[in-house]
Amino acid sequence: MKQRRVVGFCCDEKNKTVLFSRGKKTTSFFTEDSKLYITPREQKKIRAGIKIDRNIRKWDSLSSRIVSDFVRYNPSRASLLARKLQERYELMNEEVFEASRSFLGQFTTVRLWNASIVGSILFGMVMMTFVYRYLGQGAEAKQIKSSDNAEQQIVESRGEVLGVSSTADDAESFARQVMEIEQIKSKQALESEIKKMVKGYPMEKMASSIAEQDRTVAAFIVAIGKKESAWGKRVPVLDGKDCYNYWGYRGKRELMGTGGHTCFDSPEDAVATVAKRIEALVEDYGRDTPEEMVVWKCGSNCAVTGGQTAANKWISDVTMYFDELVEEK
Repeated sequence: MKQRRVVGFCCDEKNKTVLFSRGKKTTSFFTEDSKLYITPREQKKIRAGIKIDRNIRKWDSLSSRIVSDFVRYNPSRASLLARKLQERYELMNEEVFEASRSFLGQFTTVRLWNASIVGSILFGMVMMTFVYRYLGQGAEAKQIKSSDNAEQQIVESRGEVLGVSSTADDAESFARQVMEIEQIKSKQALESEIKKMVKGYPMEKMASSIAEQDRTVAAFIVAIGKKESAWGKRVPVLDGKDCYNYWGYRGKRELMGTGGHTCFDSPEDAVATVAKRIEALVEDYGRDTPEEMVVWKCGSNCAVTGGQTAANKWISDVTMYFDELVEEK
């Protein structure tokens, strides 16, 4: 009877694949996802010491294929590679932060404000040019069409020339405005530097007038004034009043103070007169350094005004303050 059943089973199932596992018979199974047998790939992992998750109905095939591998290759906190990557990441963050801070630090509030003003003027000039060239000439062209062909050609040619001339005038006007803005900005910066340097001294009241001069001339006025009078603390007087002569200037005038020094009518008069003399020495004789400007102290012969040692001391003291102002910051 049993033999007949086996023979019958073999005849019925001879064209099918049947798997006996876990006390059950099944004709539907596939690879390792069924968890019904150990595949060669899983056997290889087991021999290598890898723990295989064989639980059924857990995460389908993700359980042994992904989770186990993930646990296997997860780096530890002491991993050299992980530590190096973390160090590189922290270093990169620091470099980006320092670069951004140094870049933004270059733009002060004053510079950003001046840049916005220049940008607004530039934008306005460009828009005016476009409006004139495209809207203005377009309206003019409609008016020209009402005349005959000969007059139209003449007027159009004239219109083109006038347009070019007007555009050139606009460009020149814009350039002048930009230069004026830059000059105002430069004078304001120079005045601020001078006021900061001579704050609390009598020369402070002359800061605005000094800032109106060329920067090199202004630097000499401040530097020589420091050497000759401590910025107005040691000055010639006339009838007990300040002569506003802070530079040892000895030009002949109706009013002369103590020591044969010139007396000026006002601080503005003093700055204008001294600036004119220094400008002549700089422009006409090329005396644009304290070494060459030592003639202010020595005249034609340093031997009669204290010798070369005194001249060298004068040059050294003047250079100290001249260098602070001569270069625009």
